[in-house]
Amino acid sequence: METTRALLERGIQAARAKRREEARQLLLQVVEREPYNEQAWLWLSGVVDDPRDMQVALANVLTINPGHQAARKGLDLLRQRYGNLLQPEEEPPPAPGAAPRAGEKGEEEGGALRCYSCGAEVYDVADFCWKCHAVVHCCENCLYRRETACKERMGIRGPAASVVRNRCPDWTPERIS
Repeated sequence: METTRALLERGIQAARAKRREEARQLLLQVVEREPYNEQAWLWLSGVVDDPRDMQVALANVLTINPGHQAARKGLDLLRQRYGNLLQPEEEPPPAPGAAPRAGEKGEEEGGALRCYSCGAEVYDVADFCWKCHAVVHCCENCLYRRETACKERMGIRGPAASVVRNRCPDWTPERIS
């Protein structure tokens, strides 16, 4: 069985060679295996024919990485040309630092935090920082030190310990005020 990485690379090569149908099929396989593969969604947006599919692919990039400027610009251009073809549940989150859209509550529905590594604004439901890719649902003690008591106390063990969301009471990120 071909690895997801190999499928992605073949899909990108096909897209660059203007073999759109082949690229589309390969990239669709990638996003079926890894729905949070930002690069696959971005490339897929360039090889689908339907403007709605393009908007969905770019919205998925922005859901994964709200700070992706090329995806945001592409989505804005598509909306100018074709209108907004997305359903409300498909809408990507606003850009980091953007004012909340009408009707949004911000802090009450999740709120935002600052990444301890680079200081970028991240949503408290994000697992990784969009800017530096640091694990944001893990306290600094767990991430940088061999100390595992915190994770063990929360029932996080083994290889998953580096990616499982840590609800440790010792993790106190900086809240944006």
